[in-house]
Amino acid sequence: MELYNNIASVLSKKSINLIVGNMYDFMAIWEEWYRGSVNDFHYYKAQLADGTSCNCERLTMNMPKKTCEDISKLLWTEKTQINLSTQKATKRLWEVLESKENSFTLNFPIFLEKGLAIGNGALVEYKDKDKTIIDYIDGGLFIPYKYTNSYINGMITISRFTEDTSKDKKMYYTHITYHEFNGEEYKKYNELYKSKIENELGKEIDFETIFPDVINPYIIKTNTPHFQIFRPNLANNLDMSSPMGISIYANSIDRFKAIDLKYDSFMNEFELGKKRIVVDSTALKAKVDTTLDGKVRYVQYFDKNDKVYQAISGMENQPAKEIDFKLRSEEHINAINAELNWLSSNIGLGSNFYKFDGSSISTKTVKEVMSEHSEAFRTKEHHQIIVDDVIYDMVKAICELEGIKTNSITIVHDDSIIEDKDSERISAQQEVGQGLRSKKDYMINVRGMNEEQAEQALQEISKEKQSNAEMFGFENREE
Repeated sequence: MELYNNIASVLSKKSINLIVGNMYDFMAIWEEWYRGSVNDFHYYKAQLADGTSCNCERLTMNMPKKTCEDISKLLWTEKTQINLSTQKATKRLWEVLESKENSFTLNFPIFLEKGLAIGNGALVEYKDKDKTIIDYIDGGLFIPYKYTNSYINGMITISRFTEDTSKDKKMYYTHITYHEFNGEEYKKYNELYKSKIENELGKEIDFETIFPDVINPYIIKTNTPHFQIFRPNLANNLDMSSPMGISIYANSIDRFKAIDLKYDSFMNEFELGKKRIVVDSTALKAKVDTTLDGKVRYVQYFDKNDKVYQAISGMENQPAKEIDFKLRSEEHINAINAELNWLSSNIGLGSNFYKFDGSSISTKTVKEVMSEHSEAFRTKEHHQIIVDDVIYDMVKAICELEGIKTNSITIVHDDSIIEDKDSERISAQQEVGQGLRSKKDYMINVRGMNEEQAEQALQEISKEKQSNAEMFGFENREE
């Protein structure tokens, strides 16, 4: 947070007012929970019986990451299609998306997952020599400074690198890129700062000294922004004046604490409740035994390395006692499941989405999530609006940079995990038969074809009908 405030302070002297507030403090907290390691919760001191204390680590189920993974899978899969109006244009688009530098199928789901966790993420498209590059930017590496309502049309992106100046000293460089879009023009320009202190922006230096080949500033006439902001489709109740988004679990931190407390207790139950055999401390000492031939040997009647034996004083001449504690595993499992139900409902996946059986967590089956009336389905549709907007503008920017001509951009999601595709197809066929839907629309949105493929398929169907009519002497009527 210190660095963000320092950047905001320096840029305010240039009349650039960055939107920082408390959001980056919250984002740091959400990131800690996403990692599964929160310093002031998962690490603590425990008081021992003798009055001393020891350092302990609380076990975690890492549900923040799990929830983001599951919602991300609802929003995007490798079967999702992006089609342009022609087959040639679609092929060129996917060549750019799947280039070694972009690896869209691999990187975009990860980008979504992080955006759901941190509350924000950004994509930036640009030309690097002859290649079109997509930058996947984590929420903590950009700061808005212009926005209308919740639409951000001005932001800076931050990248940092270091230079070793001597054995123990470093120089810190901060590369700031401004992105602005006013509906008619996209402008990008760069600044470079140098500092001896890690958390300070430092002094501005000539950008061209480090990046002589970068066009600065870069300005083009366009109605398409070359950057997009992704955030969960949730109201920001932590800073209602900010255009920044919030994590899907921003209001569920208490549930994560309750889950991990119960899970840690559940695992400790097996450690603390294991069977023990209590014997007198003298029983663990080796006894002297003389063999028939007069040799002396030492005999150990109990294995002192076996953890089941607990030696105490004062049990002379008493038999060993077995202590077998009753495990409360069922009570713990029920308590954890109660917390999981509350959590899944709070983040929009509905109650009973998660179930803990003592060894692993399972989620609802496909049939259980399939219904369009399920809360998980409604949540998926709710966040999908933002995802589709981001993809649409990203594709438009890539087409502009690559000179790809297209009349349409179609996103066909793989909803097989939550929808009955056969039922959807039958319903669509009925709509076509009743004249409520065009055949072309059916080909594109149900069959997943692009505009060119749909036109070609309809022409072939028409030709076959005409050929059959001529063969059998029937009049061809198009119903």
